[in-house]
Amino acid sequence: MEIFEVILLMLSAVFVSNVLNRFLPAIAVPLIQVVLGIVLAIPLTDHSIKLSPELFLLLFIAPILFNDGVNVDKNALWKERKSILSLSLGLVFVTVGLLGGFIHLLLPSLPLAAAFALAAALAPTDAVAVSALAEKVKVPHKIRHTLEGESLINDASGLVSFQFALAALLTGTFSLLEASTTFVLISVGGILLGALLSFLKILLMRWLRTLGIENSISFILMEILLPFLIFVIAEAVGVNGILAVVSGGIVHSMTHKRFNPEVAQLRLLSRNTWSVITFSLNGIVFVLLGTQLPNIVQTILNDSSNQIIVVVGYIVAITFALLALRFTWIVIFNNFQNTTESGGKRRIVDTLLYTISGVRGTITLVSVLSLPLFLKDGTPFAERNLLLFIAAGVILLTLLLANFTLHLFAPRAEAVSLKEDHTFEIAMLRSVKKELRKQRTDENKQVIGRVIKMYNDRIFSFTSLNDLNKSERKIRQLILEWQLENTKRLVKQGLVRIQLAFPYLRRINKRLYRITKDKKYSFNSFYSRLLKRQLKNLHLKPLTLEHRREQRRILFQSNGQFVTAKLKALEEGEFSPELVEAFLLNYERMGGQGLEREALGHLHEWIDYALQTERTYIHNAFEKGDITRSEMKQYRENLLAIENSLQL
Repeated sequence: MEIFEVILLMLSAVFVSNVLNRFLPAIAVPLIQVVLGIVLAIPLTDHSIKLSPELFLLLFIAPILFNDGVNVDKNALWKERKSILSLSLGLVFVTVGLLGGFIHLLLPSLPLAAAFALAAALAPTDAVAVSALAEKVKVPHKIRHTLEGESLINDASGLVSFQFALAALLTGTFSLLEASTTFVLISVGGILLGALLSFLKILLMRWLRTLGIENSISFILMEILLPFLIFVIAEAVGVNGILAVVSGGIVHSMTHKRFNPEVAQLRLLSRNTWSVITFSLNGIVFVLLGTQLPNIVQTILNDSSNQIIVVVGYIVAITFALLALRFTWIVIFNNFQNTTESGGKRRIVDTLLYTISGVRGTITLVSVLSLPLFLKDGTPFAERNLLLFIAAGVILLTLLLANFTLHLFAPRAEAVSLKEDHTFEIAMLRSVKKELRKQRTDENKQVIGRVIKMYNDRIFSFTSLNDLNKSERKIRQLILEWQLENTKRLVKQGLVRIQLAFPYLRRINKRLYRITKDKKYSFNSFYSRLLKRQLKNLHLKPLTLEHRREQRRILFQSNGQFVTAKLKALEEGEFSPELVEAFLLNYERMGGQGLEREALGHLHEWIDYALQTERTYIHNAFEKGDITRSEMKQYRENLLAIENSLQL
């Protein structure tokens, strides 16, 4: 019962932190959670939870990193691979070596292996804290992708370094060759094992579907269990469980590329389920850190050999050294540049942004909590509480620095409000269309095209009718001119006879003259040009019915392809993307055979998918603080009204 009460209190603190963040938007959620943890330490004094590091990694880190692996931008991860590997491997090992030596100089009484262990614990950055802080400012895409990739991989390199330092502390021996070989083997093994287990899970799900089993609850339960299974199996085999769950998450995300309505609904359910799980777990980690701080501080105060001011000085010095190493590393290597500019103010600003974003968190806490109470000879490890206090202080100091200085190196993220220009609604509808386009296949493109058209019509409703008519008239003129150009080319090349193309050309000229009032499209001009340029293509031999049908097919198919290519080549910003897409969808439908009955039956399923995606967008915007509660309520009411009207 006591454990249940502790968990309930911590989850309540996570909930309260989310509420408080709405009133304190300048304070990052992890900081609020740490403070709430300190407050909770009072009622939890006699009921604190003692988790082993392995259990902590299993319960918290495995699912969080698995979900990060699912959602990470794979293309960006590969594109920034040099920067990511440089930070997550090179910088981690350099930090362990140099910072470990610096800590030993500050604390000569501390065993050298313990100094390296603390440096290894402080080396990895925290993915959760980075994401939470990055939402407050507009971090450039390259920097954000690099930071996310770094925090995914450096957890493993940091933990392995810590384990070797800890082994050296307990045994008094260390082999660089053995450590390096072991690191490579367990890392590669973890990546391969995680990918294999995730792939086997995908095959199992596909096999169940072939049996006609489409139980969403069972599939989601299996998905939630997957990171725990991967981590347990990896640790049992002896490979790195952290990298195993990350690679498992990346492979698992590959299933999102193949979609039908059932899988689409499953993905939405999965996304919503994981958002609750990861937010709760992330919050509990920082609340746990807060609950540990009062006891650690009290222990330091009771130890007469440590003065609190001196220990705080250690924290400041180690944090400064940690960030200075990161800054120097990024300056030395040039592949971190966010822009094409070399040197100057932009490079310094980007380097500082990379440096301050290197927040420490979960892995650091897990590592220091696993420090032994007794050394191998049975003597108490007297400096353990001091190291815990220093690590906790560095975590808090890096969080505070990032929270209050990031905006100096990147502009604050502006909240989107309910404005007359409907900026938020248009961005939301375009985001839904983007998700729909990801699901398109040859089989469902017609039905998804209809849903996209519905969203285009909604965007048009926010556009000035006068502006829309002008743009539409201009595109229609361009399309007619393209049709005229391509038809003349077909006639000139002898692919279509002038007798068949004549009425088509005349209709195009009439429409162009009606739109432009240009004399070159007038009745007399048309016949004059026809006599001068096209009469030589006149064939007196009559066309058979079959030949006429074939040439008409060539004419319409060629014109459709030519116009489609021209529409796609229009420069971005020249016309509304919805207007261009509307014409493209029209040509797509003209080239198709219409919706089959089975596809038409899935129309409402894809509409439901789009509406659910829209609802998720609204919820996420509110969670990020982009819209207020009243605005969220209004958007949801509007969406509900649309949903009800579609069911009538």
